[in-house]
Amino acid sequence: MNARRVLTAALVLNLLNTGYLSWRYVALHAGRVEPGTGLCSWSSYIDCDRVLMTPEARAFWVPNALLGFGFSLGCLVWWFAGLRLGEEYRHHVIRTLAFWLGVAALLTLWFFRLLLSLPALCPFCPWHHVLVYVSLAAACVVWRRTPAPAVHGPLRPLMTLVAVCVLQFFTWPAAWALAFWRGELTP
Repeated sequence: MNARRVLTAALVLNLLNTGYLSWRYVALHAGRVEPGTGLCSWSSYIDCDRVLMTPEARAFWVPNALLGFGFSLGCLVWWFAGLRLGEEYRHHVIRTLAFWLGVAALLTLWFFRLLLSLPALCPFCPWHHVLVYVSLAAACVVWRRTPAPAVHGPLRPLMTLVAVCVLQFFTWPAAWALAFWRGELTP
């Protein structure tokens, strides 16, 4: 199996997963949808909405789903745009992606513990964690197969990409915080 395709597919699926969870969290807390009516509300025990309405859904004050979405989007942008920078950047792009996926994989261990303590199970939340592990494994394979460049390219394109990825990550929680402070969302 082609590790690059697996990595790309896992990153795209993770973006879709966290995108849905983020949208659902915001819609629930803005009163736009009724709890228990979501795509993943299957029973009283298996219900994303119940999980998204708990205080634990905001483990770091902002919604966990938004953090996952920003991270997933950042990884996908880093991967696609990084590949377009050229061969001289490829080794660094995949090495950096593998590093941050490793950090995320470690954090998911804490989130798994958190998920197990909740009154209901969100069937979509664990998929984020599994897709992080799949992405990490595929990124490590791609990294191992990517030769280091003989000559490094200019730093500016890479730093621009870093700025885009980091800024978009912080934009989602900032937008949520603004809506929260304006009273458009409940805690």
